[in-house]
Amino acid sequence: MEIWLQTIRMNVGLIIRQLRERQEWTQDELAHRSGTTSANISRIENGKHNPGTELLGSIAYVLGVRVYELVAMAEGFQPPTLAADFDADEEIIVRQFRKMADEEKELFKAIALSFAKIRQPTFISRRKPFPEAGAYGMRMAGEIPRKV
Repeated sequence: MEIWLQTIRMNVGLIIRQLRERQEWTQDELAHRSGTTSANISRIENGKHNPGTELLGSIAYVLGVRVYELVAMAEGFQPPTLAADFDADEEIIVRQFRKMADEEKELFKAIALSFAKIRQPTFISRRKPFPEAGAYGMRMAGEIPRKV
């Protein structure tokens, strides 16, 4: 195997270890979350095993990064940043959610849904729309039309 490829493989393992330790996870915990064994995680982190693309994707996902970010960090580059899908508060919630066990995730979702105010549009006849209704005679459920 070429030396540069061995170096990247070893560096990917080091990056995985750093990200795992940042999460304060054991190798067993990362293995469980990513669907492999702790022995396999150990071999990957020590550069003795090259994970396949599926396992690498799974490890990256549970660590909260993308595969290209792992490779970029292994090559010594700061990974390019994509446009944020979430604001800072949402990112914190997502990262903490990813750390939760399945039962905790279900409880969290139930609590979040109970706090959320879901507002779905209701159809109002186009013939006699409320003055506040949009172009298609739509208004949000629970809205009371104002008198003009």
